[in-house]
Amino acid sequence: SMVLAFVATVIAAILVGLIILTQGLWSGVRVIAASLAGIVLVTWVLLDSPQEVIKVALVYWLPIIALAQALRLSKSLAFMLLAGLAIAAFGVLMQQLLWGDMESMWIAQMVEQGDSELTEEAVTQLRQLVKLLMLLFVPSLYLLTTLCMMAARWTEVRMVAAAGFDREFQAMQFGRATALAALVLTTLFFWWQQPWMLSTALLLVLAFMYQGIAVAHSRLAKKNMPTIMFIMFYLLLVMFSQFTVVVMAITGLVDNWLDIRSLRTSATKLDQ
Repeated sequence: SMVLAFVATVIAAILVGLIILTQGLWSGVRVIAASLAGIVLVTWVLLDSPQEVIKVALVYWLPIIALAQALRLSKSLAFMLLAGLAIAAFGVLMQQLLWGDMESMWIAQMVEQGDSELTEEAVTQLRQLVKLLMLLFVPSLYLLTTLCMMAARWTEVRMVAAAGFDREFQAMQFGRATALAALVLTTLFFWWQQPWMLSTALLLVLAFMYQGIAVAHSRLAKKNMPTIMFIMFYLLLVMFSQFTVVVMAITGLVDNWLDIRSLRTSATKLDQ
């Protein structure tokens, strides 16, 4: 049930993003409002507690709406990702301010769902697990919402041009100023190891991972690699994510200074 609910939520987010991209902000908002009204009504009748649905709407749907509108206005994947970073940074700040209350609430919910009383050692392990989940919460939400918007943009472009999204994605670049700011913030994390800094560092890694993937995608496309090579690349990216995500992020970061795609083009012309 949880898997089906997750898949349905992702599909709904992609559809809402597509509606906003093609028909405008208010069309997407009306779709979300109509859906939430029904869900809140059912939850109110059955559980007499619609607050959780409203919280989910604020945490999940507001970023979807904001990113879709940012992408619609800018027509830039890089701008959409940076807008997502700004929203996520605000989320990290709010999480830090409410850290104690959120941690206690999550632990209480997990203990309540347990079948038996927990030992002191188990409670300590549970606190560590909750801390890890809280640190990963905002970066995970950022990854999910940006992937949904990528899928929505791909669908929109495919309606008009078969290869338009590929060219747009492969050309994506954040710029030196953004890359320099990311380096400074990451360096601060190693000096000042605070929970919110770890979440911020993870957000930056995910953002520049997209640019690194764009560079790799561009290199494969220039060599006219068959589709199977692209499939293998993404399989390796997922299977060895702890390593490949960092490699892609570093590649994306360096690309802002070296412009790897242009360098390779120049080298090819010289060889010819």
